[in-house]
Amino acid sequence: MPYRFGCFSFQSCADRAVLEHKGLLYECADSSWQLTPKAQPYLDARRKTELTHFASRMVPERGNDLVRLLYRLHPYYVIKSEILDRVFSDKAHQKAIRDACPAHSGQALFTIGYEGDSVDGRLERLIRHGVKLLCDVRRNPLSRKTGFSKGPLSSYCAKVGIEYRHLPELGIPGQRRQELNTLADYQALFADCRREDLPKAKPVIEELGTLLKQYDRIALTVAQRDAARGEPHQIARAARALHQAARSGSDVFGFHLFKAITTRGAGAPESVRLVPDEVQASRSIKGHAGA
Repeated sequence: MPYRFGCFSFQSCADRAVLEHKGLLYECADSSWQLTPKAQPYLDARRKTELTHFASRMVPERGNDLVRLLYRLHPYYVIKSEILDRVFSDKAHQKAIRDACPAHSGQALFTIGYEGDSVDGRLERLIRHGVKLLCDVRRNPLSRKTGFSKGPLSSYCAKVGIEYRHLPELGIPGQRRQELNTLADYQALFADCRREDLPKAKPVIEELGTLLKQYDRIALTVAQRDAARGEPHQIARAARALHQAARSGSDVFGFHLFKAITTRGAGAPESVRLVPDEVQASRSIKGHAGA
């Protein structure tokens, strides 16, 4: 994912910490990392050959030459670099990297789930879609997966320039998620959510409208992969209904577009339109052709 000095992985750092804690890896005086004797049995001859080939043949560059190569080959992943002017002094190379920044226009409300995903993949999709605020609507924001509990997730978001906010009032209590085995079970749960929970959460849904005006591009997040069928989708529909009922001309609920951030193939980001009649959103948003 794009980070301060180029491509970076929070997941890799967490994995390295685990290996170090288990005595399989240690940091050398020159800041490089080496496997301990305890780790050697896990590295068989085939893996050693593959690693040696990759390090010596596939990527022979080292130091600044390697950094410049990666910047040229993968400009998108260095769009947040703080050392761009040190890596490339000429304006043409700098412009090529800045031009790799995804272009966005208009307000948009997204949903994103993390089931089967990594924290790097999730943050990368948020960055690629220009999300400025991540609203966590899990009632209990805890996860056994690296980086998805409230504390680490809010910290990682801050490091890539995305604000995090927990809105538990919009989540469904865990006890009501028991024994969900079929599509009909989920449909019944979300029907109850629309009928019983969301009317009580009207002040928080109204707050979403205010936040959208402030941040332009917001994502609602839950655990399940198909977030478009979960609470976030119900919340977005309720927000749109409130706006239509008000008819006040205010753009508080003028959601320009409602999309789901999903994965395609090997984790490639994709933006998927959900309900066609919701794409038009509100007459009060003017001058935005797309998101």
